[in-house]
Amino acid sequence: MWIVVPVKRFSNAKTRLSEVLTPAERESLAQVMLNDVLGAISKSRLVSGILVVSNEPRARYAAERAGGLFLLEEELGVSQAIVKASEWLKNHGQRCFMMLPSDIPLVNSGEIDLLAGGHSGSVGVTLVPDRKQEGTNGLIVSPTDAIPFCFGQGSFAKHINACRRASIEPQISHADGISLDIDSPLDLTHLLSHDGETESLDYLADNGVIKRLAGVFESNNIKSEIMAASRLM
Repeated sequence: MWIVVPVKRFSNAKTRLSEVLTPAERESLAQVMLNDVLGAISKSRLVSGILVVSNEPRARYAAERAGGLFLLEEELGVSQAIVKASEWLKNHGQRCFMMLPSDIPLVNSGEIDLLAGGHSGSVGVTLVPDRKQEGTNGLIVSPTDAIPFCFGQGSFAKHINACRRASIEPQISHADGISLDIDSPLDLTHLLSHDGETESLDYLADNGVIKRLAGVFESNNIKSEIMAASRLM
């Protein structure tokens, strides 16, 4: 199965993290998260190809290092990027693909293989929601144009509705690593509460982000059990 990874320009990524990260740090975090995602994909047994869709030059280099291909796409939004990828794959003889975002650094090869192996049927859709059950953090479609893509706010419900309009009953799957995408300071605390060997965790630990996060939550009078995690002490 081919995996499609849409990637924003790193300079435009993660603006909601501006409370705790400088612009340069946000760019670096976007880069290392992409590295983590591509590393997990490249270790998956059931992956036959990787297609990174972006107009970020550093994403091209990351794709090539992971043994993948790069498809240039002007930054018109995730849905448009996935449409372009689906058309490219269809034109190259592929009937099925999985979409994974570039900001899920805890994803692992086992989760990817479980999703790929669990998807069945010549016509079908598998959806993986984010941890809030609002966004779509994983998507498998067969054929490649089975449904219109509806990424953005509330995309999980939109994709379910799109499936039903196409007379497809979607398969809903859950995967801890895939469900955590990093957009906000609270997402960072969830990430830092996990143990594991990832470039993203190493980068955040090395750059003093833990202390900055604690300051943000303290100044906003936010209490969270996550703040008691070992990395945040």
